[in-house]
Amino acid sequence: MTENALFRREGDVYLPGENAGGPWSPDFLHGGAPAGLLATVLEPAGTEGGLRLARFTVDLLRPVPAAPLTVEVQRVRDGRRLRLLQADLKADGVIVSRASALYLEQVPLEVPPAARFPAGDLPPRGDDEASLSEAAGRARGQAPLPLPGLHHTVRVVRVDGVDGSGRGRVWMRLPVPVVAGEACSPSVHAAALADFGNGVGQLQVNPGTGCINTDISLYLHREPRGGWLGMDALARMQPNGNGLVESTLYDRDGPVGRILQATLAMPVYATKD
Repeated sequence: MTENALFRREGDVYLPGENAGGPWSPDFLHGGAPAGLLATVLEPAGTEGGLRLARFTVDLLRPVPAAPLTVEVQRVRDGRRLRLLQADLKADGVIVSRASALYLEQVPLEVPPAARFPAGDLPPRGDDEASLSEAAGRARGQAPLPLPGLHHTVRVVRVDGVDGSGRGRVWMRLPVPVVAGEACSPSVHAAALADFGNGVGQLQVNPGTGCINTDISLYLHREPRGGWLGMDALARMQPNGNGLVESTLYDRDGPVGRILQATLAMPVYATKD
């Protein structure tokens, strides 16, 4: 399915495809698309020497246009046990998103039971697979969002929620590569899906007001396993219009990490700016 990849690489330029689009405008990409691209570009340098992605943070500075994009990578800290990289995503020379990625050494260790991460309790994945837009539409009694894009590309099996109440649980996967011809590692897969915490746990505080997220912070305490990831998302908001989405990420063997997203109350059909 290389032809359906989110991006196609031509030299140092990345060209977004239709599957990378966002739900509100054909001119801008879904936040998960630049997140996946930045994680892909950072990974080769980050994992040198056997290091593992532990934290991946993206600031969504401006709407990312459906236009040619470039990425500039900087090594902030490069040690044997810890490596910190930064990447700027640019459109026509303007920074539209910025990512930082922290990679850590892996040390085999016997951990006492009290210090281990708790076992997961996300119900097993069912068979009712759909796009996230379709699943959310069914849960809310609405039609799916009409524009093509990543919200239609990503496949989900809904457990419950995803109905605008600020809570949702799903199993999900990205069925296409982030970059055509390049393998999508489990960590990059998680990075590309992390932006959906705010979609799965979308909080519609009144009929005309929803929430957009301004960033993504993904923490992985181990590399995910298997092709599907589970997400348990919970959103809350203060009366000042600022909120937070907290999501736990699972694979078939239990929890693998957490996602945090700062949110801002906006009219339901507003775009990120």
